[in-house]
Amino acid sequence: MGKILLLLFCGIGLCAVAQPSKRDSLETLLRKAGPDTNRVRLLNDAAAIYWSSDPERLKRYAEEAMKLSRQLDFNVGIGRSYVSLGIYHWTKGKYREAIESAKTGLPYLEKGKNNRAIAGTHHNIGMNYAALGDFPQAIDYYYKALKVYEKMGDGTQADLAGTYNAIGVIFEHQQKYDQALQHYWQSYRKNAGSDPRGQAGVLINIGTIYQLKGDLRKAVFYLNQSRSNFEKIKEPIGVAMSLNHLGAVYLKMKQPDRAETHYQQALKLAEQKNYPSSILTSLLGLGKVRSETGQAAQSLGYYEKARQLAEQLHQREDRLSAYKGLAAAYAATGNFPKAYGFQGKWVALNDSVFNEESAKKIARVQAEYQSEKKQAEIELLKKNQEVSVLWRNTVGAGLLLTLVVGALVVSRQRLKIQKNQALLAQSRVVSEKNEQLERQTRQLEGQAETLATQARQLQELDEVKSRFFANISHEFRTPLTLIIGPLAEKMRSLTDATDVDFRWNEVAVMHRNAQRLLQLINQLLDLSKIESGKMNLQLQPGAINDLLTVAAASFSSMAEQRSIQYTVQLPTERLLVRYHADQLEKVVTNLLSNAFKFTPNGGSVTLTAQRVEKQGKPLVQIWVDDTGMGIAPEQVERVFERFYQGTTSLVGDQPGTGIGLSLVKEVIQLHNGTIRVETKAEPGARFVVELPFEELAETVIEVSSPRSRSEGALFVGGKTVANEPESGTEGTEVRPTLLIVEDNDDLRMFIRNQLGRHYRVLERENGARGLEAALELSPDLIISDWMMPEMDGAELCRRIKTDERTSHIPMIMLTALATQDNKLTGLETGADDYLTKPFDSRELLVRVQNLIESRRKLRERFGRELRIGPTDIAVTSADEKFLMRVMKIVEDNLGNSQFSAEEFGREAGLSRMQLHRKLTALTGQSAGDFIRVMRLKRAAQLLEGQAATVSEIAYEVGFNSLSYFSKVFREQFGVLPTEYANRSNASV
Repeated sequence: MGKILLLLFCGIGLCAVAQPSKRDSLETLLRKAGPDTNRVRLLNDAAAIYWSSDPERLKRYAEEAMKLSRQLDFNVGIGRSYVSLGIYHWTKGKYREAIESAKTGLPYLEKGKNNRAIAGTHHNIGMNYAALGDFPQAIDYYYKALKVYEKMGDGTQADLAGTYNAIGVIFEHQQKYDQALQHYWQSYRKNAGSDPRGQAGVLINIGTIYQLKGDLRKAVFYLNQSRSNFEKIKEPIGVAMSLNHLGAVYLKMKQPDRAETHYQQALKLAEQKNYPSSILTSLLGLGKVRSETGQAAQSLGYYEKARQLAEQLHQREDRLSAYKGLAAAYAATGNFPKAYGFQGKWVALNDSVFNEESAKKIARVQAEYQSEKKQAEIELLKKNQEVSVLWRNTVGAGLLLTLVVGALVVSRQRLKIQKNQALLAQSRVVSEKNEQLERQTRQLEGQAETLATQARQLQELDEVKSRFFANISHEFRTPLTLIIGPLAEKMRSLTDATDVDFRWNEVAVMHRNAQRLLQLINQLLDLSKIESGKMNLQLQPGAINDLLTVAAASFSSMAEQRSIQYTVQLPTERLLVRYHADQLEKVVTNLLSNAFKFTPNGGSVTLTAQRVEKQGKPLVQIWVDDTGMGIAPEQVERVFERFYQGTTSLVGDQPGTGIGLSLVKEVIQLHNGTIRVETKAEPGARFVVELPFEELAETVIEVSSPRSRSEGALFVGGKTVANEPESGTEGTEVRPTLLIVEDNDDLRMFIRNQLGRHYRVLERENGARGLEAALELSPDLIISDWMMPEMDGAELCRRIKTDERTSHIPMIMLTALATQDNKLTGLETGADDYLTKPFDSRELLVRVQNLIESRRKLRERFGRELRIGPTDIAVTSADEKFLMRVMKIVEDNLGNSQFSAEEFGREAGLSRMQLHRKLTALTGQSAGDFIRVMRLKRAAQLLEGQAATVSEIAYEVGFNSLSYFSKVFREQFGVLPTEYANRSNASV
């Protein structure tokens, strides 16, 4: 529907630019106009203006214009009124009624010879045919409009722009994107300087073309530009459309939080203004966002509302999207009967689209054939009539010669008739053969379509399965955080307990199994990414010696506990390959874990790596040997199959899942390598990995084990990193205030318990409540979840960072979306830090301490340094602008001794309390202190430059009392003003 809506912005020909001033002036003229043709024109102009903002008012004006035009017998007025009513039907999705109304008005416009209105009506009719999917009829009317506009010449730039835009839409539907883009740019250029709304609308189409071509950054650029232009001209429907298209692009960029934010904004705007088509687009987009982020149950509500609205508006393509989304959502929630029911509806409607299109083609061919047949019969009747006339003239003459000549003429005419009849018979035979060929072609097309439909259904069911695994895995992350986090805390606290052995063993078993569950979930997610083609590893060249050493070392304690002879054989030569550190470490860890799992106590495990030559190519070969029970020969070919479990899977303390080795093989293939299993004469098995050796002049990158870096994974033991407050300090100073914004009650309580010993903690259950708390209480730091009802974390962060009252508050984002793209998206919203679930509570505490400490140092620096600019203090562009502004306000009032904190707040556009909180957070000073320090620093600068006497400088910077000036100057700089000036003179 986005494309069809745009045509109204760009090419109606009857619409005026809906600016507030234009509306006001028209309303004024209408109140003064009498019952004449001028009033009719004003009524139709007003109807054209209100089509987007108030369709019901459009209808009232059009009906009044119709009634008055009929009384005055004013053809152009009647025609324009019909067209205006057609536009009203269009806003309600009644496209056939809109076509009928426009066609009824067209003869009246032709009688009145109003070419612009005629061309605009052709355009409207084409627009409605396009909405119905009848693109041949649509483009036929667009070209009619184009011809009229071109004949009119000057003054039709905006109208031509709309027509070029409409033709571009047709090319886009035919997937001829370059031709569509060419027409869109023609439309954009012709709109330049004449129709800002038209230009803004065309930018949406241009952005969508770039989206379809895969250039998503350009798509975002042009769609944001369109949104900005629509906001400037106060066109709400255009803003809603831009937001919907941006939502689609961000969803394609795998940024679901941004996508949902834009869809929600578009939905709110469309519901306020009652734009059914835009509401429908937003609902479908929100359903897709929830489905792709593992919230299938929530997506059902959006898809069901979209289905009902699409059926009301008779939108075939949107009904298809709703059916498809409902089928996938019900399948993901386990309701397979309903899933197959909606899948069947999708197939039936999709087939009906094909059948209707075929019926249209058949009807068109039949109409052309009947037309040719009637034309031939008319020609035959004419010739028979000519023969009869000639015969009568010949008999009347009575002469033999005339009879002979007449007979010859008649004979000749009859021969012509016979030839014509023969040609007509041949034409029928050819037509019948053509129809037969067309029937056969349609049958083949139908069979091909059926096969294609079946293939799509199989592919969609496979996608549903993959999404199910990915979604359910994401859902496990939050409860795992609540399991592993408290267990880790409990294990740390048990180190000082008296019954440590008994309780430690209990908790350790729970913690180990929770970690095992997290490992399995991560494997499922990795498999889902690989299966959907979304795991694109960024391979870096480097030596893997250190990675192998660190990965192998993590099994040393296990080998010692089980008396397993564990050998690691690595060469001194640097083993250079292109690899992804995290994924390759998972491969090595998985192979070693399996080896230890299937090796009995007292056995042996060996990890070996070396460079080898194979078929003239250098390779890095890694293999893991064990002395376990080995792999049966009949199972060797199947050990890498997904979910396959052989007889050895029953050995050990945990049953196998059949995921690990499948994932290992997929990851090795992404490294352009191979993996195989070899049986040995002695007990045990050998897994061999081969990776291409990279001949590099020097090592580009050295990567250690990724587990040496903080990834938010929990671990047990080690040094406690949380800095406990010193004894005796608590209660003597105000602790920093933290605001936790999280919709999960258990997780919110867990975070509060971990941080409450060090900070004053506030809690809110969603982004909307969190924003209210931030504005009212101005906390020192905010910790926010990403996915929340009412307002998500990304939108909360955007609002916090763009509001002068709160832009200084640092934010930490928490989310279960653990990919690098999600992390970058979170940071791009303005977040100061980012943690994925599950996370280590100690890491969260350190990150909080670091952010608060960095703000404290900035405040100290401002108070300590004499010459300081806002760029040295601020950490966000909003804070930088704020400090520059308030410093300018104080500098302009330095000589005003009556300049107070209240007046300072008024000039800054904030309340006294808001200004106090903002300045205290950024500089550590109240508004009054900030004014005094600025005055003292200016005084120090003037004293250094020997600009005047001490008393003159004191009065110049706003001090009425010289003694008070000397007192506060000494407190600030440690010396009296005269001493400061003398010291500065001595150093010159």
